Amino acid sequence: MAKRVFLSILVVVFVVVSFLTLRVTPIQAEETFEVMLPGGYRIEPVVTGLTFPTAIAWDEEGRMYVLEAGYAYGPKEVGPGRVLRVENGTPETVVDGLNSPATDIKFIDGELYIAHKGTLSVMRDGSRVDLLTGLPYGDHFTGEIAFDDEGWIYLGNGTTTNSGVVGDDNFRFGWAAENPALCDIPGKDIKLAGQNYESLDLRTLNPMDKAVTGGFSPFGTATSPGQVIPGSLKASGVIIRLRPDGNGAEVYAWGLRNPFALRFDPSGRLIAIDQGYDDRGVRPVANAPDCVYEIVRDGWYGWPDYVGGIPITDPAFRSAGQEAPPAFLMAEHPPVEQPLATFKPHTAAMRFDFAPKGFDGEGKMYVAAFGAGDPATGVTGEITGSKVVTLDLATGEVQDFAYNRSLKPAGRNLSGLNHPIDVKFGPDGSMYIVDFGVFEVNGQVPNAVPGTGVIWRVYRQRSEYAQFLSETMKKLECAAPWDPDYEPLRIQVEEWVRSQPAQWGVYFKDLTSGKTFGVNENAPIPAASTVKVAVVLYASHLVSQGNLSWDETLIYYADRDWRSGAGTMQYTAKDGDAFTIRELCEKAIRDSDNVAWKMLERRLGKENIIAFMQSLGGENVYPGGQNISTAKDNAIYMEAALRFAKESPEGGKLIFDLANTVWNTGLNRYIDEVVVAHKEGDITGVADDVGIIYADHPYILSIMSQGHDDVEAGFELIGQLSRMIYEYQVRLEGDR
Repeated sequence: MAKRVFLSILVVVFVVVSFLTLRVTPIQAEETFEVMLPGGYRIEPVVTGLTFPTAIAWDEEGRMYVLEAGYAYGPKEVGPGRVLRVENGTPETVVDGLNSPATDIKFIDGELYIAHKGTLSVMRDGSRVDLLTGLPYGDHFTGEIAFDDEGWIYLGNGTTTNSGVVGDDNFRFGWAAENPALCDIPGKDIKLAGQNYESLDLRTLNPMDKAVTGGFSPFGTATSPGQVIPGSLKASGVIIRLRPDGNGAEVYAWGLRNPFALRFDPSGRLIAIDQGYDDRGVRPVANAPDCVYEIVRDGWYGWPDYVGGIPITDPAFRSAGQEAPPAFLMAEHPPVEQPLATFKPHTAAMRFDFAPKGFDGEGKMYVAAFGAGDPATGVTGEITGSKVVTLDLATGEVQDFAYNRSLKPAGRNLSGLNHPIDVKFGPDGSMYIVDFGVFEVNGQVPNAVPGTGVIWRVYRQRSEYAQFLSETMKKLECAAPWDPDYEPLRIQVEEWVRSQPAQWGVYFKDLTSGKTFGVNENAPIPAASTVKVAVVLYASHLVSQGNLSWDETLIYYADRDWRSGAGTMQYTAKDGDAFTIRELCEKAIRDSDNVAWKMLERRLGKENIIAFMQSLGGENVYPGGQNISTAKDNAIYMEAALRFAKESPEGGKLIFDLANTVWNTGLNRYIDEVVVAHKEGDITGVADDVGIIYADHPYILSIMSQGHDDVEAGFELIGQLSRMIYEYQVRLEGDR
């Protein structure tokens, strides 16, 4: 496993990739995605086949632009960095020839700003204008662009090395051999402590040759106590501020390691994510978190002598291969800024954005977590990460939002996330995840695969079921008052039931007039899966009351939760898999998944569910502990669900799922003119269905039956009876 970071991929990886995979055909994403999301969200790929995408932006017309990094080193067959405009799902190159790696794009005032290695450019009047050039690079490069309300542009630029000293690790990255004079440059004058480090001299062929190098100095250059290193505008580990014409450039903040993410929060604070040190090189630093900072003018953030506001001399940062933690490089330190929050080491927290309220109701901060991926960074083992998380800046709490069920990168089948590098909210209010693509580690050989980058869209299902609820509720509200006569229908149903060999219970309620009738409506019959309506309704009530969260996860235990019958979880769920309450509720209704039902029952408590059903008016509730109900009771629960959907947004999803179940062999078997929101249930000899039929005058119909030799034949009869009742209702409407 490895730590971080974009830079490690674009330096170490690209030499190998350029030889191995330049001609890989773009891999198409599968139709089924193993990305876990909170209930009510959906994910889909909108652009595939990208090569190392790093950023996304939209112009004033709402058109999408994607930045591809290009190669940093090695053969140029894949080409330099470029900007793609995506229209109707088709990418078109609109800017080419960028320094690799290209790291960010932003639009403001109709102009496209581009951050690429050592440079900040703008596309102005049809031409590229370089506003700032000559920024140092090495392990890290330029980062994200931000704009304030006063017309200033802000740009992050990372450090040349991991922790301030050029070492043999930088030769393995490639740049130290090609550019022996490169070293870190401070943003302001500093005085050195004279700390020097010996390492292998990879400039020679003799494996015994050593070199001594000090901080902020080229490889092989020792330093002395009190030596002053002058600061520069073109510095490493800084935030630079300048005007749109390139004037007024200044070092705004310094002492950062790799401020790859930079953005103003809704309150106007400039927020940066600074990626922590790696456990590598001649000055390794262990256990360094990624830090989130508020960036203030002239603030110093501690690099290379502090880790998240703590002195680097703290024993917590001692590498396993070292006798002591790192010593200070600087003889004197400015006051150090403290982080607002931290991420665990090797998270590789990348870009972020703040959600519009329509996305989550709270405007949370969402962060792309690239995950570990490079063995040179000092961590070995299995690659992890590959997700999007939320961060509460007030409390520092981090929660997973989008992640693969396997908790690993999806790999070449692209069935899920690989390495998210950017998260942005588009003009449509959806979240867009820039997924860098497949990045494999085979032993010590890194291999990033061209053509595997993806732009994912995450959106709330709310718009879909909000429209559904609006239309169906309007049907309820707009039905004209009437006084229907259901006695002829009751007689017809009674005669029909009498003609059947099985036992039947039927209950009908017109939702406009409130009139009801029943035939054997109180007969106790096994409820089968129709009971899931009450279970999910109870969960929805608890969420509405604040006593349960849709995002709470339950762990699947096969010995307790496994059930055969309906649903796919019996085949796909593995011990230890986590499922949210929302996901389980949806599966219980739409798929009639028995495993989901039992997991919910375990969490909610069977006795609590029984008490809830009784509070709604159910009279025959789990008699003797058996899942038995009546046609009338089932209709009561369905009407309660409809009533709750009117009262609370938490109820709308249940009605929507009932209208979109995968099982449609009963009430709506022969009704396709109108929406039917229903729940079927069956066990041996039993066929049940209860639902809302959205005729011009909507009604609830509950049919239960037992004693069938063939359950499918039972649902055929339910379909026939349901059609008979529907046609009677339609005739009544036509006679008015």
